[in-house]
Amino acid sequence: MYKIGLLVSGGVTGLILLLYGFNIDRAMPLIPMGLLSGLAPYFIARYLKFSKLKVMEESFPEFLRALSESQKSGITFPQAIVNASKIDYGPLSEEVKKMSYQISWGIPLPKVLEKFSDRMKDSEFLRRSIAIILEAYRSGGDVAEVMESVAESARMVKELEAERKSKFSQQLLIMYAIYIIFIVIIIALNKILLPMFSLSASQDTGGMAFSMGTIDPAFYRRIFLHMILIQAVFAGLIAGQVGEGSIVAGIKHSGIMLVIGTLAFVFFLPSQSMLISIDAPYDVFPPGSIYSLEGFVLKSDKTPLSEVDVEIAIGGTIYRATTDNLGLFSKEIVLPIDPGLHKIEIKATHSSGKGSYKIEVSIG
Repeated sequence: MYKIGLLVSGGVTGLILLLYGFNIDRAMPLIPMGLLSGLAPYFIARYLKFSKLKVMEESFPEFLRALSESQKSGITFPQAIVNASKIDYGPLSEEVKKMSYQISWGIPLPKVLEKFSDRMKDSEFLRRSIAIILEAYRSGGDVAEVMESVAESARMVKELEAERKSKFSQQLLIMYAIYIIFIVIIIALNKILLPMFSLSASQDTGGMAFSMGTIDPAFYRRIFLHMILIQAVFAGLIAGQVGEGSIVAGIKHSGIMLVIGTLAFVFFLPSQSMLISIDAPYDVFPPGSIYSLEGFVLKSDKTPLSEVDVEIAIGGTIYRATTDNLGLFSKEIVLPIDPGLHKIEIKATHSSGKGSYKIEVSIG
């Protein structure tokens, strides 16, 4: 099943790359979803098996106590298993019935217990318990007493695990909260800081020139995506180990975090194929005054784009402009009459893609 999942994942991932013209940067946000599409059934099956084993482990002490009571009443060990097969132990009942059938077919009890242990090879708890009982049976000891001791030990272990799980459930929620806060910070960095430094420029402040290095938003967008994916995988695995004591259980949390991170990236960090450069106004404007908004629309390689449709929205009013051969657009807009900070949203649309930018003006 694992190999089939790999083939499906590879096929879906290849299809995603084909749809994006094998452009890794554009296809990267959807590649994790492609990988999950094929491997998800395998990991879901592993998790369901893990959950089933946990339920069987919880029922096992009760099963041992029933065998112990039967033996104390004078019933042989094999007959006690046959009698126990008529009692409902949840998922464990299926295994008890298998042992009962094998005993009825004349298979020796040690062989029956060994086969049961082999089927439970993924549960260290069950294998150890069966090994202790099998050794007591072979050595001729008091099997009923041994099973009672094993059942009591198993009960205590399960109580401790339940207590640990209840204590760490809060830690699990905290880990999810930390991951979501991490994504919010990444989105804030992309939305607030990067647009401020997306273009290399020289700013004059008080007669002094400050040179700013060139920052490519697409490069940092890729870095942000890698950070989100890496954080999702390892935070999920740690969450599984802390909350449920198993890396296998952590795969579930990794998958959930990958979906959350990918959706957040796609919807809140869209690819900017165009850059909009505007000098943010720092003055306080009178209410209802006219403000001349100017800016440039450039390609990602910083070359000007002409004939770009520019939409400017403020206070519910929309203005439109078009860039010239130098990528410059200019439009006089009427500012709102309400004092305070008001956002100006600029959207650029061209056959080569789209871009957006936001600035604030202070009215007082």
